[in-house]
Amino acid sequence: MRRRLLAPLLALPLLAACAPSTRTDLVFPDTQVPLTAPAQADEMRVLVIGDQGKGGEVQATVARAMLAVCVRDGCDLGLGMGDNFYPQAPKTADSPVFRERFSALYSDLHIPFLMAAGNHDESWAFGGDGADPAGLGSELAYSRLDPQWVMPAHFYRASWRNLAQFFVVDTSPLAPYLPNRDPVYRAVGPFDQAQRRWLSASLTASTARWNIVIGHHPLLNNGKHGSAGSYDFGLLPWGNGAPVKSLYQEAACGKADLIASGHDHTLQLFAASNAACPGTWLLVSGAAGETTGQGPGRIPSEFQAMDSPGFFWLALTQSSLTFRVYTVDPAGVPTLAYETVAHKP
Repeated sequence: MRRRLLAPLLALPLLAACAPSTRTDLVFPDTQVPLTAPAQADEMRVLVIGDQGKGGEVQATVARAMLAVCVRDGCDLGLGMGDNFYPQAPKTADSPVFRERFSALYSDLHIPFLMAAGNHDESWAFGGDGADPAGLGSELAYSRLDPQWVMPAHFYRASWRNLAQFFVVDTSPLAPYLPNRDPVYRAVGPFDQAQRRWLSASLTASTARWNIVIGHHPLLNNGKHGSAGSYDFGLLPWGNGAPVKSLYQEAACGKADLIASGHDHTLQLFAASNAACPGTWLLVSGAAGETTGQGPGRIPSEFQAMDSPGFFWLALTQSSLTFRVYTVDPAGVPTLAYETVAHKP
C-alpha cells in the first residue's frame, strides 16, 4: 500500500494549491430519517454489513446467506458500513453499478439500508484515498431514486420508535490518505467540528433505549488496518486516524451502546468492558465483499474471524441486544459462528 501511494504523495504541494478556499457559509443540518416500525413490533432485527462493494462472487454469496437468515429469523433494517463501491463511487446516480452491486443483490430482503460513507466512496486521485467528499454525490443522489438506499447526508440519524436510534457519521474526511480536496472537510475543519457537536448533542438528548453509532473506520481493530490512532498508513499526520479516535471517544463512548464500523475486511466484536471506549460495544463488520486476514493487533476481543466472509445480525428488545456473527461458505450457506447478549435493567 505504501509503495502504491508514493507517486500521489509527490503531488501533495500541487493538490494543496488546487484545493478550493475554505467556505464559511456551509450549514450541516440535523438530518433525521423516520423508520417505519410495525404497529405491534417489540423487537427489531438488524443486518450489519460493510465493505461489500467489490462485486463478484463473494458479495453475491454473502447476499444469499443474508437472505436465508432473514427468511428464517426476520430482518427489519440493514446497516452499510461504507466502501459501498470499489475502487470508487459511480460518477452518477443512474450508473448501472448501483443495480449490479446493490439493488440486484439486496432488493429481495425488502428492508431499508442506512448507508455510511467509506474512503473508497470519497475517492479523488486514486481509489480509496478518501480525499474528496464530493465523490459521495452520486450516492447521496441515489437515495432519492431508491428508497432501500438511505443516505440523505454525510451524517444523519434515524429512529425506530423509542427502541433504537442510529447515528451515521462520515469518518472518511478524518483519515484520508491525501489532503482532503475541500478544506472544509479536513480534520478540525468546519465539517469535523459540526459533526462532533451534532453527535455529542444528539446522543446526549436521545431517549431511545438503544443508541448505535455507525461509521466506516473502527476504533479498535486487530486486522491489518489497525486501530484508530495507529492506522496502517500513518505517514501523513491525519493518516493514522487520530481524529477518528477523538470523535468516538469524545462524542460517543459511554453514550452509545454500540459503535459499528467496517474498513477492515474482517468480523470482530469487543465487549463494553474494553478500555478504549468503556460502556460501549464495538464491532467491525467489513467482510461482505472480501477478507484480508489477521493484522498485528492483539486486543482482547469477544470474537473475531479474520479470514471468513460474513456479517452481523442484531436483535434489539427493551431489555436486550443480541449479537450474532454469521460466517459464509462458498455456496452461500450461513453458519452461526458466535452469539452473545447484552442486557439492560
